[in-house]
Amino acid sequence: MGYPVGRREKLFARQAEVYAGYTAYTDHEIGRVIQAGRRYGQLDNTLIIYIDGDTAPVPKEPWSARPTSTPPTNGILDFPIAEQLKFYDIWGSAHTYPHMAVAWSWAFDTPFKWTKQIASHFGGTRQGLAISWPNRIKDAGGMRHQFHHVIDIVPTILEATGIQAPEYFNGIKQKPMEGVSMVDTFDKANADAPSTRKTQYFEMIANRGIYHDGWYANTTPPHGLGY
Repeated sequence: MGYPVGRREKLFARQAEVYAGYTAYTDHEIGRVIQAGRRYGQLDNTLIIYIDGDTAPVPKEPWSARPTSTPPTNGILDFPIAEQLKFYDIWGSAHTYPHMAVAWSWAFDTPFKWTKQIASHFGGTRQGLAISWPNRIKDAGGMRHQFHHVIDIVPTILEATGIQAPEYFNGIKQKPMEGVSMVDTFDKANADAPSTRKTQYFEMIANRGIYHDGWYANTTPPHGLGY
């Protein structure tokens, strides 16, 4: 690519280190929330819904990434590695808003094809979900394989708490709730029950996919990734 391999490796390693640091920090802070529930004796009676909310960085141009998102809006599309290395010591700090090399974006999206923003292949859309409620969910560590969408979270909370969604709010009639509850999956007996969500459509920047009854159809129209 026109740059010494050692310089590329140094920069790319830094990109992954910062991402790993962010992940470790997030895990630590979630742990503090759980510890607070345990400290006040409320953990067993607390419904915790945790979504690992992103699968990978964005595949932005240039291929080697950049320390900030702003250059393209100012017409600067190329950011040579030599220039990026000037940000090495502050990469990931409040002075940067960095992206990672496209190869990292692709690798971190494993096992899904393509990368984040390619919703047709679950890039950045299929996330890990963990639900804890010891007083209600008895098989701690149990696995569930039903297909659900993020819009199913609120219906799940409403059913779990016995609260009806308001028909009116501030005098304005509300649209019916579009999601479906996941409470039925809380019982071990329903671990292998069919998904209550039968169909879900995905679209992001012309990448389309649709799930229906265990099947998935998708397409990947060509378009640029440099946004």
